[in-house]
Formats: sequence, C-alpha cells, structure tokens
Amino acid sequence: MEVATMREEYRIVLPNDSTKLARLLKVVNGIEVDSKRILIGELILSLLEQLDDHLLIDYLLRDGKMKDLFEEIVTFAHEHEPDQLAVVMERILSYATDEPTSKMVRAILGSIAESHNLAKLDEEQLVSVLSSLLRTAGDMKNKQVLERTYLELLKRVSLFDSPDANLLSNVITCLLTHTKQFTDDQMEQLNAMFLALSKKVSREALVEAARPHLADQKLSSPVLPKNCAFFEQYGNGKMVVGIEVEKGQHDVVFGDQGQTVYEKVGYPRLLFWFSLYNGKAEGYVAAVKDAILKDSTELFRFPYSNVNQSGLMCWPTLKQHTIQDLRQLETLPFVFLGAPKNMDLYVSIQGMNLRDLLDRMQHQDFNDDLLVPTNKTIGDLLKSNN
Repeated sequence: MEVATMREEYRIVLPNDSTKLARLLKVVNGIEVDSKRILIGELILSLLEQLDDHLLIDYLLRDGKMKDLFEEIVTFAHEHEPDQLAVVMERILSYATDEPTSKMVRAILGSIAESHNLAKLDEEQLVSVLSSLLRTAGDMKNKQVLERTYLELLKRVSLFDSPDANLLSNVITCLLTHTKQFTDDQMEQLNAMFLALSKKVSREALVEAARPHLADQKLSSPVLPKNCAFFEQYGNGKMVVGIEVEKGQHDVVFGDQGQTVYEKVGYPRLLFWFSLYNGKAEGYVAAVKDAILKDSTELFRFPYSNVNQSGLMCWPTLKQHTIQDLRQLETLPFVFLGAPKNMDLYVSIQGMNLRDLLDRMQHQDFNDDLLVPTNKTIGDLLKSNN
C-alpha cells in the first residue's frame, strides 16, 4: 500500500491596501490548515533577517538608492537615536575587508560624501562619524590619502579660532608624540617648521625656547673703548656703543670761511653713542648732568650746533671711515668736538645766538642750568635701539 506524501508549505497573502495586515497561511497538501495575520513591516524585517548580507548591500546600492537611504538614516538618528549613527557606520565599514565588498563600501562612502545632510549632524555626531572612519584607516598603506584628508581639515579649521583650546599646541604635541626618533630628513622638516614658527612667535617665547641650548654658550664683549658706558650687540651683527666724555673745556673753530677760534669753551658732561653695522658708524650725542650714569639718567640736548633734535650728529664724512676695532670709537667724540662748527641745527638758548654763547662760555665751566631736556632717559635710549 502506497503511503501518501505530506507536502507542507507557507504562503503570504499581501493586501492591496498597505495599511492592512498581511496573511501568513500554512498549507498542507493544498489545504489551508492555519493562518496568521502580521504587520507588513514586521514581515519584511523577518525576511531581511534571512537575506545574505552581500545581497542586502547589493540591494541598497541598486538604482542609486543608497543616498536616499542614508538621508533617512541621518534624519532618523538626529531625531531619535543619535548615538546609533556611529554604530551604523562601524558596522558598514567592518565589511571592508576584501573585494568585492570593499568596492561596495567605497560606493557607500562616496554616497555619504556627496550627501549634504551631514550638515544636520551636531558637532558630537560629526566627530563620532569621522573618528570611526579614521580608526578603520589605521592600516592604510597609501598615506597620501590620510595626508589629503588632514590638509582638507586644515583648510576648514583655523587653529587660532579658539585660543583657549590650545588647538595649535595640541596638534604639534600630537605630531611629535607619534614620532619618537626622527630621521635626518624628518629633522630637516622639523627645523624648517621651527624656523617658520620663529618668525611668528614673540621674542620672549623664542628666547625661552633657545635657553636650554645656550646653557653652555659663552657670551662676551670685545675689548671696549675707554670710558665705555654701555655696549649692545644684536643677532644681525649691529652694535651700539656708548662713550662718556667728562665735563670740560674745548677749543671751538667756528665758521666755514673766515674762521674764528673760541678758546676753552665750556662743555657739559656728554654721552656719545655710535651705531655700528658692517664697519660703518652713525654717531649721536646728548648732554647729561649725573656724575654716575644709570638707566634713569636724564638726557639733554647738545647745547651747541651741528646736532639735530634726536641727537644725530651732522657728520657727513663719518660713514666714509671703516671701523675695524671698537677701540677706534674712543677718539671719535674728540674728533667731532674739534671739527669746525657753523650755525646748522642750533637752537637758541635763553635768546642767545650761537656766537654770543660761545663767547660767554670761553674759559668757563658750562652752566648746566642752560641745558634743554629731551624728556628721555638712558633707559629710553637703550629700549629704542631694540
């Protein structure tokens, strides 16, 4: 006797109206033996669980639907579950281990890049997405891709927008942390970066950075001129040397033609200073009253002629001389005092013309009460040289 074979199957009946329930029928040998009503959405989800992952991604990419789907994902995450967006991205990227899956993932990422809905993400969400992307790129062989990504970020982010965040400092610290030992080529790049930064930072910061490297550096002056009051030297080779000349009497030759000699004319205590660069000097002079010079010592105008208001001496031939040794400077004040004088740049003192003043000061110590203040001190002078 032949035994009948039972044939069991399930059938799905979909309604014309999507708002109604679908019917799931159990059929045995063509006879309906059981039925169940189910939401269409639940039915689809149960079917998707049976679908192979590769087929699912292939479906999502079919007919360019991925962009629309991603927009929906971002919108839903923004409104309901923002923390889940990072999870979604991590799961998508976890498939990118071989071909052809990685090709599909690249297409997904391309769609993401084209989507303007990334703007809907708040700051925390966007950082989470970018962090997930970059973590998966840890083993990327083509570092140029990461470099282009980094440069693109720099174009959009100003390192100085939020000074309290110390973003620039954090970026540099991060760069140095990842490289414990530098090659020669990397050292050249590092040195170039430091030189570029050194042009922007303050002098104080630059000196502080250089201080550890100068601990054993010996700083000394050359042999200085007699009666040197101060000496300054700059990194570009420029030097400023101050020379003090005691209060005294000097002969004055006056007039370009038909010269008159005024004997033993009284002079106040004088401070000459010379700015020296590449062997060429520029000379200045001012009068002082203090017996001991210090930063607070007041400067007064040179009481006679051929010196302008800033103290610059009218001495056209001075730059024709080449100064090879600082000791040569100690004679220059006396060369200037002994040179012929005229009326140029003289400012009247108490209504006296220059000839009357020279005549009055013969064989006399200079009366310091006649000096006109410049409202500057030696300290101001030294600061202005910086």
